[in-house]
Amino acid sequence: MARDATGLETAYRIATIICGAMAASTVLYALVVAVISVSQAPFEGFAPGAQPSILRSVLWTLAIVEAGLIGLVRRTLLARSRAEGTTAQARRLITTSVVTAAFAEVPAILGLVLFMLWGLSGDFYVLFALSLALQAVYFPRLDGWREWAAEPAAGC
Repeated sequence: MARDATGLETAYRIATIICGAMAASTVLYALVVAVISVSQAPFEGFAPGAQPSILRSVLWTLAIVEAGLIGLVRRTLLARSRAEGTTAQARRLITTSVVTAAFAEVPAILGLVLFMLWGLSGDFYVLFALSLALQAVYFPRLDGWREWAAEPAAGC
């Protein structure tokens, strides 16, 4: 049992390092936006002549739908069989954490696209805040991992 707990804690440390690095990279997007806004003031984007309305709506919709689907994706990735061992459980938890962090980063990326195309810094910062909130909500928690590992597996 102690070896299982050690394996789970090691996997947890790996996941927190990866997810922390992904959150840090999201913060770098804000730095990019700030640097471009200052150095290219007034920044109107790299496609200022095009009208952003349709693509803007599509990207916002995509960001919101994707943020809502994270829970479903997590549940699907965490589904397991009875025969799954401790190592497989640890791998599944790491994979789920990294995939969730990647999904949580998507709104900030879409906001960065809006900023780069049309200079919509307000849109970027709202989507950036959504990404950070999603990353905070879904950041790996050791207690949650322990509870999941202790649950009986779904039957096949």
